Amino acid sequence: MPKARKLVATLLGVRVARALHGRWRQLSAKDRVRLSPLADQVRERALDLRGAADLQAAGRELQEANEKLADALVESAEANPDVSGAEVLRLREELSRELERMMEAEIAASREPPDRAPAGGTSSGPHR
Repeated sequence: MPKARKLVATLLGVRVARALHGRWRQLSAKDRVRLSPLADQVRERALDLRGAADLQAAGRELQEANEKLADALVESAEANPDVSGAEVLRLREELSRELERMMEAEIAASREPPDRAPAGGTSSGPHR
């Protein structure tokens, strides 16, 4: 996967993680405590990307953590009598779109041919 595509997919995964973590922070105290392990896992996986030797594997782990937290957020909304069916549906659709964008970026990045050395040598800096 080319470096630029890897970076885009990684940044999108971090963006989704931030959005999910923000939604988690808006929950009631009771729900935050209940979902805290999932939110912590998402945050840790996003932070792990910074020094990951294998960005692709770390990105997959973040994606899995994001999906688990997204599912738990929807389940929490469904169980909340103060949240209407329309609000649950809107939440489910928004989270689904975010996760789809992340998966599409991963797929597009994995289909790109590997980066090649520039023609005429291996130096990528300016010629002197």
